[in-house]
Amino acid sequence: MLEGTLETVAQGRTLRDLLDDYERGLIRSALEKTGGNQRRAAAELGVLPTTLHEKLKRLGLRQPPPAPLLEPQRGAA
Repeated sequence: MLEGTLETVAQGRTLRDLLDDYERGLIRSALEKTGGNQRRAAAELGVLPTTLHEKLKRLGLRQPPPAPLLEPQRGAA
């Protein structure tokens, strides 16, 4: 029974792919729980902040930098 379950879950994916997906889920949950605070999320996960940063980069979870705020142009109208 377990073999059929594993085949269904894996569907031709590698162990690395499955582990990465699991790790992404854990990291996303920790970030949601901490309101996006990476230092607190790292503590929640039991890893150093630098380790979390490396994992975010490797797993494609790095957030893009916030867009710069545009100042309204004066006298345009």
